[in-house]
Amino acid sequence: MLNGHGDDGYLFGKEIRADFSSNVFYEGLADGLRKHLSDSLYKLNNYPEVNAQRLQKALAAWHNVIPEQVLVTNGATEAFYLIAHAYRNSSATIITPAFAEYEDACVANDMDVQFKEWEYYPNFIAVDTTLVFLGNPNNPTGNIVSPPKLWEWINKHTNTIFVLDEAYADFTKSGRSMVQMLSDCKNLIIVKSLTKTYSIPGLRLGYLLGNAGIIQHIQDYKMPWSVNALAIEAGLYIIEHARELTLPVDKLLADTASLMNELKQYVTVFDSQTNFFLCKTDKGTAAELKSFLLNEYGVLIRDASNFRTLTAKHFRVATQSPEKNALLVKGIAAWTKS
Repeated sequence: MLNGHGDDGYLFGKEIRADFSSNVFYEGLADGLRKHLSDSLYKLNNYPEVNAQRLQKALAAWHNVIPEQVLVTNGATEAFYLIAHAYRNSSATIITPAFAEYEDACVANDMDVQFKEWEYYPNFIAVDTTLVFLGNPNNPTGNIVSPPKLWEWINKHTNTIFVLDEAYADFTKSGRSMVQMLSDCKNLIIVKSLTKTYSIPGLRLGYLLGNAGIIQHIQDYKMPWSVNALAIEAGLYIIEHARELTLPVDKLLADTASLMNELKQYVTVFDSQTNFFLCKTDKGTAAELKSFLLNEYGVLIRDASNFRTLTAKHFRVATQSPEKNALLVKGIAAWTKS
């Protein structure tokens, strides 16, 4: 496993006043969901459902598909490892920079992996590639590909299975997903996560959507009881209360645009269509900047140097509250002048 994900403040033994390293929605667990989980603690006395069947059916209804097209997983990461396991000893193409667990999952399952850079990928796909892993929105860049363009690629390469990571789709202005196209795309797997939008990364809850035959093939490799009872309860609550738990996307993206503009005075800032974005420091390295911000301001950023195609100077930021955003700007301004 690659060392160096976000939300790694536990490694440093310091008080974190503002965590910009994780892309999870910053307002935290909703009060209603918190109470429901507290009221559900008694469920820990029993085993959870083997394959989270109630949540599987609820998710199917939520997305207007049949239950056989849904597989509930222990976070999106388990989904990537299950997919790679189901197609082990074949080949995969990963669009970079990308979430490291795509590569780790493929390597762990003896896949022949090739990498293509984000800006060049429209013309990259080889007909003999078994899987293509693509984040939409991409992590760490925050860029997206439009559904019509994805539709074009998927239909052009019918012998390739596209693994579309939509973990951050809720954080975009359009919120567009390819779910509505599943009935016409037999070579599409969509990976979803409930942990980012609803601030429950500690529970680990994700799911797969796809052709019923593909989903069954992947499920054959899944361990029983991999999704715990509280995660199942969280998922059921989220679906039932989806309207009241909707992200304030317009405000979040407006705050992101404001933060990006502030930071442009001190570092290079790259365009993004989500609540997180890449930056590049001209002074020193991202690791040195991370250490400075943590020690002097209690601020944590994501050193992005271990993403393929990025450099030791790249770092990622996820928008927080206006007060915390101001603290980040203050810290980076001080860094550039120190």
